[in-house]
Amino acid sequence: MTNNMLLPLEYLKEFADFSNEKIDFHTHYKKYRINNMWLDEINENFFHERINEFIEGLKVILISNNNNLLIVDQLLKNIQSKLYRYRNDKIQYFESFLSHISNIEQVNFAIEYDVPETYTIQKVLDYNFDGNVEEDNIIYCLFAHKDQNNNYVENDDFEKVKLYFFINQFYKSLFYFEEKINYLKNAIQVYGVTDLSHFYSENKTPENKCNIKLDKISSAALFKILIKAKLIYMDSDELKSESKIKKFVETHFNYTDTKLGIKPLTDFSKEYSKVKDKARSNKQLDVLNLLSKYIRTETAKLN
Repeated sequence: MTNNMLLPLEYLKEFADFSNEKIDFHTHYKKYRINNMWLDEINENFFHERINEFIEGLKVILISNNNNLLIVDQLLKNIQSKLYRYRNDKIQYFESFLSHISNIEQVNFAIEYDVPETYTIQKVLDYNFDGNVEEDNIIYCLFAHKDQNNNYVENDDFEKVKLYFFINQFYKSLFYFEEKINYLKNAIQVYGVTDLSHFYSENKTPENKCNIKLDKISSAALFKILIKAKLIYMDSDELKSESKIKKFVETHFNYTDTKLGIKPLTDFSKEYSKVKDKARSNKQLDVLNLLSKYIRTETAKLN
């Protein structure tokens, strides 16, 4: 078992944390969050990409446990209970969705909000279909619901449609996971496959990953510093660049857990969001002090 592999109970807990979607509405900012992430911090492929990570993790666990399907059955039970609610409450339909969110928790705790808004009301109202330009699906969703919501005269309506889109992306990812789990289960039970390592994966984890000698949130602080200082980028557009860097970091980097050793840097967007909270500014300060100490030492050598 490698240091990067989660134990079955750790894996199940991590998936439970992901799948028990926690939605709240911040009354000061008038914004929704899913699992402590502002909607504008999530790209439309976030949940799908996260599920691909769970698929890879499940394959590793099955290989290490002689394809014991107990964990598979536990996952399917969890997923199917959630998908039953999705179908039963008809959340895929906007009108039913509005009833579903009527009891969402409202919060007003102190938290910093400095998330660039990728999708704005004006951008949607000014949007013109162009068959030669590929737009994010969320733009189509927001555009399709604008008439029904009075051209988003009320900002709350705009935020509800955004939430509607991402909630459906979340449930689509669970359908996708259910399909892949049954695919793996069928391969083992019906076809007697013993080695799942070469089974097709949409998002295969790189064999060689870069390890950071920092804890999870300090690692996020490091990349926040590098991004804000404009020392690294992956696109000329700042918003797209930040999104691409987050995805790249989740795929290619590990962090150091003081108790468990090297761990994959999953949920990077969530950790990146935490760094922006003033209450966690000490983590940024720790990383800055670490870098400053190194810079002073090296500067002294050169002088």
